[in-house]
Amino acid sequence: GREVCCANKPMGNAGSTAKRLERAEKTGVLALRDQGLEQLPERIFSVKTLRVCDLGNNKLLKLPDAVGKLNMLSTLSVDGNRLKMLPSIICTLGKLESLSAERNALTALPDALGSLKKLKKLNVGHNAITALPGSLGACSDLTSLDASHNTLTALPESFGQLKSLVQADFSFNKLSSPLVPGLDGLRRLKDLNMLENVAVLELPSELLRSTPLDHLQVDEHLLGVDGLLMPMDGRDDYVIRRKARIDKEMAGKAKGGDVSFH
Repeated sequence: GREVCCANKPMGNAGSTAKRLERAEKTGVLALRDQGLEQLPERIFSVKTLRVCDLGNNKLLKLPDAVGKLNMLSTLSVDGNRLKMLPSIICTLGKLESLSAERNALTALPDALGSLKKLKKLNVGHNAITALPGSLGACSDLTSLDASHNTLTALPESFGQLKSLVQADFSFNKLSSPLVPGLDGLRRLKDLNMLENVAVLELPSELLRSTPLDHLQVDEHLLGVDGLLMPMDGRDDYVIRRKARIDKEMAGKAKGGDVSFH
């Protein structure tokens, strides 16, 4: 016979959520994306073995402090919700390696963010964040930071302490020059996007000269007629690294890879 569909969709969702929680208790992975959730089921916080938790594209207005019980969590995604803040207790999740909270309504991040010593990836793009916490520089394992499409007016003083940072996206903010000092501490930075920060009129020489930066995106007023970075202290060092990267990518493309010119 034909399967009879239940018209009561919330019940269907609740059933689906229960099944996913049951599975999570066995696997340590919970996927509750696109479930229309306005609040989280209490049962989540009893799954102490949870390593990966995806709560993206729901209708969550807040994360309860009970999230602090999930101390085995390595990946947390709350992107595409309605969060205005993240609870500070999130900074006690000592195993957290990836935190994605893009496309919310965040105006700030917890002050103690620097307590997340194992955090490698932080994505807080498309929010309304006015400043990043001063403790950010203590995230010594951070390799990737996306803070694009916010209202940042300055970088935190500790930014240059992010010695593992490889990629940073600050496009579509309100940053201005001079940027913070100490950027020569970014010993692994390769890729920096500063597009649509019209008040950035110059780049620090230590950023161009003393980091491995070889992929830089900036607004047109910082470019010469040749499309390259206009003359400024450290520019020649950057141009040499950029050319080496493009040559390497071209060689890769000759073998069937992709290439992007920036």
